[in-house]
Amino acid sequence: MTALCRAMSRRAAICILLTLPRVAQAQLPATSYTNFEGAQTNALRLSADGTRLYVANTAAARISVFDLTQPASPTRIAEIPVGIEPVSVNPRTNDEVWVVNQESDSVSIVSVSKGIVTDTIYLPDEPADVVFAGSGLAFISVARRNQVCAVSVATHQITKCLPLMASNPRYLAVSPDGSKVYASVSLSGNRSTIIPGYEAPPPPPPTNPDLPPAPQQSLVVNIDNPRFSSILTYTMPDYDVAIIDSATVTVTGYYSGTGTLNFGIAVRPGTGDLYVANIDARNLIATEPKVRGHWVDNRITKIQVSNGQVTPIDLNPGINYAQLPNTNALSRTLAQPTAGVFDPTGASLWVAAFGSDRIAQLDPNGVVLNRIEIGPARGAAADPKNKKGPRALAIHPTAQKLYVLNRISNSITVIDTGSRSLLADIAVGSFDPTPTVIRTGRGFLYDAKLSGNGTGSCGSCHIDADMDHLAWDLGDPNGQMQTINSGGQSFQLHPMKGPMATQTLRGLANLAPYHWRGDKASFADFNGAFNSLMGNVPLSDSDMAAYTDFVNTIRFMPNPNQNLDRTYPTSLGGGNAAQGFTAFTTLATSSDGTCSFCHTVPGAGSNQQIVILKGETQPMKNPQLRNIYQRLNFNRGVGTPTKEGFGITHDGEAGTLPAFLSTVFSTLAQNPTLMANISAFCMAFDTGMAPTAGYTRTVTPANITQAPVQQDVALLVSQAAAGNIDLIAKGTIRGQAHGLLYNPATGKYQQDRSAAAPLTQAQLNGLIQAGDTITLMGVPPGSGTWMGIDFNLNGVLDGDEPK
Repeated sequence: MTALCRAMSRRAAICILLTLPRVAQAQLPATSYTNFEGAQTNALRLSADGTRLYVANTAAARISVFDLTQPASPTRIAEIPVGIEPVSVNPRTNDEVWVVNQESDSVSIVSVSKGIVTDTIYLPDEPADVVFAGSGLAFISVARRNQVCAVSVATHQITKCLPLMASNPRYLAVSPDGSKVYASVSLSGNRSTIIPGYEAPPPPPPTNPDLPPAPQQSLVVNIDNPRFSSILTYTMPDYDVAIIDSATVTVTGYYSGTGTLNFGIAVRPGTGDLYVANIDARNLIATEPKVRGHWVDNRITKIQVSNGQVTPIDLNPGINYAQLPNTNALSRTLAQPTAGVFDPTGASLWVAAFGSDRIAQLDPNGVVLNRIEIGPARGAAADPKNKKGPRALAIHPTAQKLYVLNRISNSITVIDTGSRSLLADIAVGSFDPTPTVIRTGRGFLYDAKLSGNGTGSCGSCHIDADMDHLAWDLGDPNGQMQTINSGGQSFQLHPMKGPMATQTLRGLANLAPYHWRGDKASFADFNGAFNSLMGNVPLSDSDMAAYTDFVNTIRFMPNPNQNLDRTYPTSLGGGNAAQGFTAFTTLATSSDGTCSFCHTVPGAGSNQQIVILKGETQPMKNPQLRNIYQRLNFNRGVGTPTKEGFGITHDGEAGTLPAFLSTVFSTLAQNPTLMANISAFCMAFDTGMAPTAGYTRTVTPANITQAPVQQDVALLVSQAAAGNIDLIAKGTIRGQAHGLLYNPATGKYQQDRSAAAPLTQAQLNGLIQAGDTITLMGVPPGSGTWMGIDFNLNGVLDGDEPK
């Protein structure tokens, strides 16, 4: 038994989770595991005294705690279950740790000594990071709601939520004196927006003389382009970092110009200056040949807080982008910087280059002093199947040790900052449940060494398998016409296609053909982009198959606009989604019939056919609707500010659902109530994952009799009975940490010990009233066994595992 186990009382012992090592097992089968591809932020942090390292084990829905008595050799002393997709962890004390769970829409309050979650804070949608500042407050970024919320650390109650004039705040940082909280905006944009096709100038002539003129299309421009001032009547502030006063809990300002996609913020000791890791997109440059090998810049942006001066710093200066492939560049480039941390003196900034498997040492002026290879592929070589993916950093306050959390390998690399040598590579958990299909294929999305110069990957635009919320004109004036067939019709596609909004990689399984125009018959047909856009050679057939298999595992998170019982709300965005569902599925809105004829319900919301809609000059595939609620941050109102420059439709031209629907369907344009209801239904469209998947309620002796608690327990039980979720419970049973799995057929909870009898709800309530704490959580169907009672699915229940 570990020292921590020996130090605990028998009643509170959690030796099941703390005993090390655990016998390694093969990864879980893909059918038992749901891949949400969570977006880690500050997923590892040290205790203030440097004695503990806390790590979010995103894959396993747990946190790991490491003892740093020997800083060069962290010793794992605890693994504690939390919510689904933990992406950030922050210790308030050495024992109390706050964990942000992206998919569960929650923050878990963890007691390390008890080995359990002692309370859960519900914060939809997609919370991302947590810091402590002000007078007894935790500040939590709530990404999809574009908010930062303040929560009392004493009561765990939300005191105030601050709406930001920005899209997707994720990473947080605190000023040295604690007076300010900074929030970097992940999808802040770059002041690019769209001129609709009906107002844009004609496209230039093709360079291939055999091509006909290109179809009329929209145009990506800068919001300040004077040529289109009469059209661009809205404003775009481009706020990249929000400044929050921790005492008054107010937004006091923003910094602009840091980057298009912003990640971690490093605060320099002494000066308090900010250094923001970011990607800057070059989507204002039209056509694929012109951005080949150089579609993004990877940067650290310095913000001097004394005067507000913003200075972007290119991490890869001097590259010959015309040379493709470029072996010298591949050996040195730093792609997709996601995190930075200063040493205690403020003399060196350490940066994690997620796309390159490198750690860089910079001086305060942003000059790269050293590069350290993390992964097995050194220099210009690429090995995506074994990529590590450094994502988060923490530095020891006294021991000259840097800790690197590797997202893809789910490991921690220890670096000696003095000698810049690798000291150890340690598994985050005793068992990694990630299925082989994910482990083998994930690196192809994120490995920038698959590009011609190492500066970008597919993940540079498809951030964490999702969207950058931009439109790109990746047409080819020297390309060829393409013929595609759909629904008994033949369509001719011009290679000069104009701007297309980045699409998500979630939910693509069985949704071919792909892309806006349906011009990719299979996901493998995107392989050509490794040459035409990224400037390198295409993948082998076997590698592309591994990439495809991985992409097909990625699922959508639940739609936060649905009711928790998976019904549709009667009031949403000015409409009734429940009535909208009825209209969507029964009312003929076009000559084809109902909306659901093209956008199938239930399902992805697409019949996968290609059509030419009213007002379009090109054929388009009927797109899926499962994530349309995420693309509604574009406001084209005259004189109004907009968070983003692109909205729905293939080029992002429509800012709202009513704006699109009224243009295409005259029936809806004449009936505002009907249009509002259908719009509301689309905003609440089922993603294929029930809203209670991840929903969590911690039940204690103090709250078990409260009506909201009992209502949540009944909700979770009913959703398990309906097959929408599996229901698990984690906490203490008679003072010892255990897991449970609810069996809807018997109405009882199976315990994680073969000799222990199942518990009825009444028996479980009795144990809680007697002093136990239990956290109930809905999990995706099929995952209840490994998440609840048999972590490694080896047939030996967790409570029966050897100690």
